[in-house]
Amino acid sequence: MSTTQVPLRERLKNVPTPLGGLGLATASLGGTWALYVPRFAEQSKLLAAFLGGLFILLVLAKFAVNSKLLKDDISHPVAGSIMPTIAMGTMVVAAALLPYVPAFARGLWLTAIAVHIALLFFFAAYRIREFRMEHMVPSWFVPPVGIIVAAVTCKGMGYDSLVHAIFYFGLVAYLIKLPLMMYRLIFKDCIPQAALPTIAIMGAPASLTLAGYLAAFDEPNLILVGALVPLALFMTMLVYVAFFKLLRLPFSPGYAAFTFPMVIGATAMFKFAALIQSEVPAHIYHMFYGVAVFEMYIASVIVFYVALRYGMHYLVRR
Repeated sequence: MSTTQVPLRERLKNVPTPLGGLGLATASLGGTWALYVPRFAEQSKLLAAFLGGLFILLVLAKFAVNSKLLKDDISHPVAGSIMPTIAMGTMVVAAALLPYVPAFARGLWLTAIAVHIALLFFFAAYRIREFRMEHMVPSWFVPPVGIIVAAVTCKGMGYDSLVHAIFYFGLVAYLIKLPLMMYRLIFKDCIPQAALPTIAIMGAPASLTLAGYLAAFDEPNLILVGALVPLALFMTMLVYVAFFKLLRLPFSPGYAAFTFPMVIGATAMFKFAALIQSEVPAHIYHMFYGVAVFEMYIASVIVFYVALRYGMHYLVRR
């Protein structure tokens, strides 16, 4: 009995764009565990970057052989907002490769920043031209604020002035967009069910801003840190509560939105705990360190669960 082989082009067409978000979270989780177990930091980052990089390469291959899908996604109000996760994940992969192939890693990192800026430009152009408040979803934070991943991954890369400019751009974008997003969520129509998983992204920007700031600046302003820490904790706790509803939603590729906010939340708390370790009483330090460890385990479970659901849906089912 002969079986019909599905062409590779058709298989790649079915790769969901949000897989890039899962790739970003998977690669970033290695950096979080590296902060918890420094002894195996490079191995942890490299293994996670390899796994996350595979997810990102699948999405890139999809667009490489189906250029029309690239245009369709860029112009879509939800898909277009999550496409920069591909560039963000590539920055994380580049940081993991830096100790082994520094020139290549720096080139890859700079390329990823350039791609992110280009995706931000196209996203803004389409959304300004076709703006509707009802189209606004939490994933709209990703293009302008997600570029702060460049600050999180900047150690050893150089280009301090570029990194600082990127950080301040992302910070200002977050401060402008947060009240607009809260207004949209509270006073406008409910988010469509297909886009509901993006609610989890609300937990990412404050933590990402905190993690990027602590990574990129040797002498951080304690007032800014003091403002970001409670905001990051509050937003993360808010997503924990939202999970009671979000995890009951039927599986969709949007489940990837659950992952990176949890990972970057843990990363931010580890960096903050390290900052205050020698400045506060031991019990205060251990409290924040304990929060970081707790968030890391939650993030690990969420990333594993979402990857499992992806596998069951796209592999086992077929």
